[in-house]
Order: sequence, then C-alpha cells, then structure tokens
Amino acid sequence: MHQGKINGYFCQGFNPLMSFPNKKKLISGLSQLKYLVVMDPLATETASFWENHGRYNDVDPTEIKTEVFRLPTTCFAEEDGSLTNSGRWLQWHWKGADGPGESRSDILIMSDLFLRLRELYRKEGGAFPDPILGLHWPYKLADAPSPEEIAREVNGYVVEDITDPKDASAVLLRAGQQVDGFAQLREDGKTACGCWIYSGCFTEKGNQMARRDNTDPYESGLAPNWAWAWPVNRRILYNRASCDLDGKPWNPRRKVIEWNGKSWVGADVPDYPPAMKPDAGMNPFIMNPEGVARLFTLGMMRDGPFPEHYEPFEAPVANALHPKVNANPVARVFKGDLEVFGTAEDYPYVATTYRLTELFHFWSKHCRINATLQPQQFVEIGETLAKEKGINNGDPIKVRSNRGQIVAVAVVTKRIQPLKVDGKVIHTVGIPIHWGFTGQTKKGYAANMLTPYVGDANIETPEYKAFLVDIEKVAPSV
Repeated sequence: MHQGKINGYFCQGFNPLMSFPNKKKLISGLSQLKYLVVMDPLATETASFWENHGRYNDVDPTEIKTEVFRLPTTCFAEEDGSLTNSGRWLQWHWKGADGPGESRSDILIMSDLFLRLRELYRKEGGAFPDPILGLHWPYKLADAPSPEEIAREVNGYVVEDITDPKDASAVLLRAGQQVDGFAQLREDGKTACGCWIYSGCFTEKGNQMARRDNTDPYESGLAPNWAWAWPVNRRILYNRASCDLDGKPWNPRRKVIEWNGKSWVGADVPDYPPAMKPDAGMNPFIMNPEGVARLFTLGMMRDGPFPEHYEPFEAPVANALHPKVNANPVARVFKGDLEVFGTAEDYPYVATTYRLTELFHFWSKHCRINATLQPQQFVEIGETLAKEKGINNGDPIKVRSNRGQIVAVAVVTKRIQPLKVDGKVIHTVGIPIHWGFTGQTKKGYAANMLTPYVGDANIETPEYKAFLVDIEKVAPSV
C-alpha cells in the first residue's frame, strides 16, 4: 500500500493502525488506497484513520481520497463456531446472543459479497472468471452457509465412492460420507478437504469439537474426549518419548501411552506407528530423519542452522559477541525503514510495549466497565529514572522515538529497575498499548507511533519489545 501498488483492502476483524508498527507509515499506506472495507464489530481506528482527532490522529481528511466502507459484524459470542488455542484444541462454542442493530456474521457478509460478484461475472464476464463461476458452493442456503456446513467441508468428505482395490464391488467409503481423518484423504480427487490437519474434527460421529467429556482416565491432564485436538485428536506430539526403550512409561502414575505387547495404547493417540515394536529401532521424533529432538533446525531458518545472538536494531549497547554485527543481517527491512531507526546517542532509553489486566488489546476500551478501570493512557518508569529526569508520579511526559512521539501520564513504580549491561546503566520505559482515538476511554496515542518497522529474521514477528526512546517532562497543557 505504501508503494501505491494495491487498490483495495478488506480488513476483517483486525485493527492494523493500532497493531502494526510506525503508525505514520500506516496512515500513508492506507491513504493511497482507492477503497478500504472494514469488517468489524467495533468502530476501529483503522476504519476512522482519515478522521482528524487533533494530536491523537493529526490528519487532513481533504487530502485522503480513500473510500471507506464499514460493515458491522457480529462478535464471536454472537455466532456459532470454533476457537483454536495454542494447545491445538478446536473447541466449538454456541451463540450466546443476537448481534445488535444491522450487524451480520462474517459468513453472511462474505457470502453476500461472493454471490453478487458471481452474478456480475455471469453478466459482464472478466479477465479470468473461472475461479468465481466454478467455485463449489453446495450450501442449503446459498446466502447463509451454516458454520456446521463449513466445518464439515474443513474436515473433509468423500466425493466419489472409494472401492477396495482387491474387490471393486466392496465400497470402503461412500460418496458424501465424512472422512474419519487425513489418512483417508486421497490425491485422485475422490475426496475433498479444507484443511488436512483439521481432518477428523467433524466426522460421521458428529461434531468432535463440541464434545464436553472431561474424564481423565490416567489423571494425565489430557481429557481426550473434551473437544478435539489437531491432528487426529493427539494431545501430545511425539508422545512415544514418554516411554523408555521397552515401551514402559517413565512415570507410571501419569501414563500417556505404553506398549502392551501388541500395540501402543493409552490415554492419547500414539504419535507412532500403532504396531511398531519398541525394539524395532524407530526413534520417537518421527518427523525428524534422525528420530530425536533437536537444538537446531535444518533449512528452515534464514540465519540457521544454529541460533546466534543479535541485539535489536535499536539497541543501547554493542553486541558483546561480535560488535561489528549488532543486529541480524538477514532480517527483512523495507526501503525507507532503515533510515528511521534511532541511535542510543539520541534515544538513550529502552522502551517496551505490553498489555494490562483490565484491557484486552484494542477491544475492551469500548466497554464502559473496562474503560473505567483504566481510563487514561500512562507510561511506566522506574524511580531512579524518574529522579534523574525530575519526573513525579502523575506528571505528563513526552516519549519520543525516531518515528513519532506520544504524551502520557507518568506512573513511577518500583517494579521497573535499571539494568547494568556491559558496564552501562540501562533504563526501561514501559508503554501499555491499549489506548487510541475511539472507544470509551479518554483519547490516547497509538503506542505504535513509536515502534520500528522490522521483525524477527525468520518469522518476521515485529520488534515491539525493544526499541529506543527519550523522555522529558512537559507542561500539562501539551
């Protein structure tokens, strides 16, 4: 967008103006779009990026030509569906209430958009209409697919009867049948599946994600019949490693799987060939060629195979291991971003962003109760730094990086202590992220006005947690 190469953006359930680094650059990018469609239950800053909110969003709406469409969606609690957690569980949830006003679910909005686009392609044609006109759309109500129908598609189903290779008259799987797992999927087009790792979540036995049996037969903390875990409802990956060379659990009181003389059995689905004997010479980490765990990776890291220490791109000290190469040399940095990194000479303090208990990202500032608990933006500094700068608790302070600045109330605490790094005293400035120019709280600055546009070299997670700033006490009227 910033390079002017994108015409339109569908922003679905996301608030990038607050979530991405360098707010100034984001506004520049969004301002070059022809249209922006925001699908969200909330009036987000991204949907209102073109509005002038004084110092909190100082833009000129007359210079922004982007046409913004706001499509109010329901919240997750106002629709059926599944949630996935970091334990790989898919848990089905049920609608708790109807959405307010004219809000509609993402499914209804996207279905409506697709059907209208398809009709336009039928009437007017297009450069390549086949993917639109030929899209498989088998739902009972074309304009309102149900979450259950979509979940069945994601699981996978049989398109055409599959017969026994040794006996063509014996049908193993019938057309229309839900598959039990990814082992039944085929590459000849006789099965279809939305996501192979989720295959098994909605079988002929029903919605496995909706299961609520919390029985834990081995008291191992697994509860294998509560919801469903990908893949194949396996709760612990490489669980063969929970047993010794003879197939006996290292901890008999907390069995995961074990060898019973014929097969691997237990509370979990074995991550191992079920009939493979313990003495067959196959190691537990079956996805690695060597069969054992690794402290390094092969072919999957830009700076691998072994991890190396680098300082952040904005660091107050030199890299103690190799001072001539401070930051990661293979991290991706876009043109124009390298030029706005700051130096310790101009910005001597380390800043870090974080969340608060009372607020959730940029959502709950729209809730009156949460906004009452944390109504005003603040910046947290330690007592030593506060004394050096002549800042008292409650004073307004300005925090500057090489990309922007914010003004907030200072909270002076004991919990942020100075560190001594390579003989140098380093102070930390803590910046909670939650405020913006929409919602029930007092208006505040986007914390990401300060953050740099660079990320980890391998997965490009932005470097929100370590960047350089300077602070100063300002008059209350600023």
